[in-house]
Amino acid sequence: MSKDICQCDFDLIVVGAGPAGSSAARTAAQSGLRVALVDKDVFPRDKLCGGLLTLRAQKVYRHVFDTPWDAVIEARAHGLRLLGRDGRMLNEVRDHKLLQFTARRHFDALLLQQAAASGAEVLLGSAVQRVDTDQPGIELSGGRRLSARAVIGADGVKSTVARTLFGRSFDPRTIALGLEMEVPRDGLPASEDGAPEIYFGRARWGYGWVFPKRDTLTVGLGGLQVHNPHLKDEFRRLLVERFGALPGARIKGHHIPYGDYLRTPGRGNVLLCGDAAGLVEPITGEGIAFAMLSGQQAALAVAAALQRGQPALAAYLPAYRRLSADFRIANQLRRLIFPRLCEPLFLRALPKLRNAPGKHMDLMADDIGYPAYGRYIATSVLTRAWRKLLPF
Repeated sequence: MSKDICQCDFDLIVVGAGPAGSSAARTAAQSGLRVALVDKDVFPRDKLCGGLLTLRAQKVYRHVFDTPWDAVIEARAHGLRLLGRDGRMLNEVRDHKLLQFTARRHFDALLLQQAAASGAEVLLGSAVQRVDTDQPGIELSGGRRLSARAVIGADGVKSTVARTLFGRSFDPRTIALGLEMEVPRDGLPASEDGAPEIYFGRARWGYGWVFPKRDTLTVGLGGLQVHNPHLKDEFRRLLVERFGALPGARIKGHHIPYGDYLRTPGRGNVLLCGDAAGLVEPITGEGIAFAMLSGQQAALAVAAALQRGQPALAAYLPAYRRLSADFRIANQLRRLIFPRLCEPLFLRALPKLRNAPGKHMDLMADDIGYPAYGRYIATSVLTRAWRKLLPF
């Protein structure tokens, strides 16, 4: 180890202690690196998110973390309902793949605890004011400076690290906006069985959702921001139609990098993962599994690169490209579902496709790949829809 390397405070600084950051910090610490995990918030903290944990997420979690997650699971389901704009059932599946639901306040705290237990030094309540990408390091809100051999930005869609690297954290032309409300279960009809619901036709290039939690139903609506200038009004209509009146809980909003993933996730020894790299899948909306996986892969790349004396990005790119290949396919698929021409055809065909919800859940369980799912969408959905329109 050279003299200038020894003078660094850490081998790796991870900015952001969500699923991507805690995964990166734990993996790096277990690889023998001196790791600092920095977050502007004090945990546990609330995080706007549907909280869906797929079997894909469970698989990744088991690879990275040791502690069972049962304590932070608030609801489970084995089915899914697909509904139209008017609330009419289009299709459903029962007794299929497991879906689990968590509150990010508890889930993220569990992951952070395990990162700290692995030896990462955790610095909470410290906002990053400046990132140095040439001689990797950060400056915190109190003026403290930390140096490192590498930096991983896991600081979400409004990433300070991404903004430092590329001048902005996301493209406003392609970003999605999500609105959510936690509707208390108290007072809801006894007929509420807590089955997850997906609503089509309520947002352009997007959808709505109702996910069960222990004490609430998480209700959300999201879509590409440029196509949904009146999203909040539409969300209120969804809430009124779903519950009979507008619930008294607060509506909250957040940006979602909905398929707007980076082709080059960093520069030199500064990497991006999770939402900071845009890794929210645009068909299922899944982000947690890809956050943990990309955090793990970024950390392994840093460990390998520092040992070999090569840039961390070069070590990260092969794994990142394998991961983001699924996003490339998903982005192509959503052009077969969400455009104004295709969406009515898709929704018209959906009730006749008995296997559609199951295929969707198989994809989230990582039991089928995106190419197979794409073939199903193209052959089963669009072929049926176009046949219905043809005069012969």
